[in-house]
Amino acid sequence: MKLDEEVEWVEVYYDGKCGMCCTFHEWINAQERANEIRFFPYQGVEAQQHFPELHSLDPAREMVVRTANGGIYRAAEAWVWCLWSCVKYRGLAEKFSHPRLLPQVQKLCHLLAANRITLSKVFFRGKMKQVTEQLHQMPGIDCAEGCALPQTIDNEREQKDV
Repeated sequence: MKLDEEVEWVEVYYDGKCGMCCTFHEWINAQERANEIRFFPYQGVEAQQHFPELHSLDPAREMVVRTANGGIYRAAEAWVWCLWSCVKYRGLAEKFSHPRLLPQVQKLCHLLAANRITLSKVFFRGKMKQVTEQLHQMPGIDCAEGCALPQTIDNEREQKDV
């Protein structure tokens, strides 16, 4: 993995419903930047507008980063690019990108990604609560048709309630 000092910007596509991911986003935003970094929850319309091919990379499974020079990185390499974008953590990113260390970082990233919802509930409960509250404040969808449950499901529920 080659980190490029000339990269002007990095786009990060993350899970906007995950407490751990949202906390990481806030932490990166608080750091002094070496280059511009833009965050997009992969579930959002804006993510699809900026990067229509995103969903083919399975962003629900692991974070995705796209760089100004067209590079696309997932999992550990994506995390390394985020660190590289921070002035204070460039040295760490360079170490993590080394061919001998990157496979170990990759294992750690897979472990974290596979358990991020549980980790979010345990360590980032406040952030999960905040995300949930924000989702509940969003306006509902106004459907002309097709939003109601099918009649058969409504009937089955009524029968169970009796």
